[in-house]
Amino acid sequence: MQNFSSVFRSIILAAVVCGLTFTPRVHAAAYTLPEDNNSLLGAVKQVQLVYEDTFAIIARRTGVGFSGLQRANPGIDEWLPGAGVSLALPTSMLLPATPRQGVVINLAELRMYFFPESGQQVFVYPIGIGSEGRETPVMQTSVVGKIENPTWYPPQSVRDRHAAEGDILPRVVPPGPDNPLGPFAIQLARSGYFIHGTNAPIGVGQRVSSGCIRMYNNHVASLVATLPNRTSVRVIDQPYKAGWQGDDLYLEAHPPLEGALNHSQAVAAVISATKARDADVDWGRVVEVARTGSGLPVRITR
Repeated sequence: MQNFSSVFRSIILAAVVCGLTFTPRVHAAAYTLPEDNNSLLGAVKQVQLVYEDTFAIIARRTGVGFSGLQRANPGIDEWLPGAGVSLALPTSMLLPATPRQGVVINLAELRMYFFPESGQQVFVYPIGIGSEGRETPVMQTSVVGKIENPTWYPPQSVRDRHAAEGDILPRVVPPGPDNPLGPFAIQLARSGYFIHGTNAPIGVGQRVSSGCIRMYNNHVASLVATLPNRTSVRVIDQPYKAGWQGDDLYLEAHPPLEGALNHSQAVAAVISATKARDADVDWGRVVEVARTGSGLPVRITR
């Protein structure tokens, strides 16, 4: 049975990476923007699995990130979860502690927030970011252009790295299904960095890129249609977010990009959120939320 399981996992992974397993139905998540003193968006949803489902399939089907599903469903096998298993979807989150304008990318949670100028909604997207050693930097930049059907010119460093692994990349990759930039690329003022689609959707919600920000193709297409040039893009790193919903204070914890989960940073986020308002905080729950790092908002007031 163990041998069959290993082979089955390999088959599923290969099919998902090649995009052969299912037809995705990915839609951008739109939320009504809460009042300034509130931060909670949405609610956690549940999905029942059939035998063929995997985390990769469910992530694309529901428009969430792969690692977000993993964090929200610890202990469940991502490649063979099993028929009838109920998965929690990470469809609730706290807004980051940053101005609600333009594009905000929170590296630690592998999410992007787009605040249209209307001020009535916020659109939330899962993203893929730079891998270890090729990290996406924290930065303040802006959108300078949008390219449809981009051509990819692999940097020499990327070509060298692939060559060392026996994969010889061409100097030019034309638009099409083999292009890792997908159907659209959003050029940032920070030289060498783009927000773009992908030909490997399993990488959305993971640290797998060479530093650029990856999105599902449907998501980047919808973003390009509504994103003005010169829109500000703020890239931050907030693994711990605390925010209010009415009289209740919530905490959301994600594994930091570097180092282990750290409850002292979570405590600092809670203290910052309570500077202007008193709260009866359950500090034991704060430590537990920080320790588990589920990526889901948890109420921490008694």
